[in-house]
Amino acid sequence: MMMSCNSFQGDMKSPSIWTYSDGADRGFGLFKRRLFDQLKKSGWETRIAEAPLLESSSKSILREDLLRTKPAWIFLINQTASQLCDYLQIPQSDRPLNGKKWIWFLDDPHFFVDKPFEPNEYVFSFDAEYLDYLRGFQPSACGWLPLACDVGGEGKPDPRYSCDVCFVGGVIDQSSRRSQLSPGMRAYVDRLVDLKLQNRCKTFYQLAEEHPIAPGKQIQITPPVAHYLYWEANNRLRIQTLESLQDYNLRIYGNEHWPRLLQGSPLAECFCGPIDPVTELPSLFASAQINLNIHSIQCRGSLNQRDFNAPVSGGFLLSDWVPAAGRFFSPGVEAIYWSGQDDLRRKIDYYLHRPEERQSVIRRGRRRISQDHTYARRIEQTLQHLRECTSLV
Repeated sequence: MMMSCNSFQGDMKSPSIWTYSDGADRGFGLFKRRLFDQLKKSGWETRIAEAPLLESSSKSILREDLLRTKPAWIFLINQTASQLCDYLQIPQSDRPLNGKKWIWFLDDPHFFVDKPFEPNEYVFSFDAEYLDYLRGFQPSACGWLPLACDVGGEGKPDPRYSCDVCFVGGVIDQSSRRSQLSPGMRAYVDRLVDLKLQNRCKTFYQLAEEHPIAPGKQIQITPPVAHYLYWEANNRLRIQTLESLQDYNLRIYGNEHWPRLLQGSPLAECFCGPIDPVTELPSLFASAQINLNIHSIQCRGSLNQRDFNAPVSGGFLLSDWVPAAGRFFSPGVEAIYWSGQDDLRRKIDYYLHRPEERQSVIRRGRRRISQDHTYARRIEQTLQHLRECTSLV
């Protein structure tokens, strides 16, 4: 499916783009607002339709807004055009939606995509390792759009957040889903999770094929199953890593699922509750001696938001090594990485007593981010990618 380069450049003169959000959303809504700010600066006409997404009235509000606005582009995160239509209960008579759809996957697309894209869906992934999978579903174009820095400057140190080591991130309590599995399936799921943590480069699909539940019997990993396995592995990775650091002055910030998963664990005393990513997180980064980064297991060819926001906020980040790290920073110079719990403890002990070295790394990292890893830069590169008509036959 080819895209006319000339027609796209014509659209680029003053294109309109639409998305939706909950005004209180600090997750995907925040990403949408950051990108739309940059698109507006690039000459786009932007509209974010807002509605309280947890209320039943939101679907009709957003549906009417979209059908009335008729934008040239629709921007979606972790959602295809057909899934948007299903979510908003758009009548079949109004499908498929006219115009182009810009879709950005901020998570493993295996969770969301299992059938071909509709015409005029232009698809991007935060992680380059997933592009081959996405191309298999025939989008009009497919490209890499990694995360970037979305804070404006240094945070103000605050004694409330002072600590030796700090971690900010989420976990998901899956106990209700787990209770629905048979004892044999629970044991097999645990085995797949252990294998994944030992073989980060392998997918759950590969592991299920290599290690079937019984001779000649392989489970089908549907998108919901993949999502369940992902969170089981991610939870275990983060908790095990943090438990190895409980003798430090450690603080954990994150979502409401943490207390459920930490029941009976010494880490329960380290949990400090949620933190606002806009008004509080920059100060937290600037106040902790060491900010710990534990990448999600889905980060295979990219990094996460902490890699960029912590240094710009004035925070020293000690990040677990992922293969993509060298594509963004000079390891050991602009960013410091750890590999394994013993190495992590050694580096924590080393950098806790060397504030000057921490500051040097922060300065070099901030310089690299301001040059290469802002959303203004990302949007510039993405629009160029679309202009060059990177597309699938």
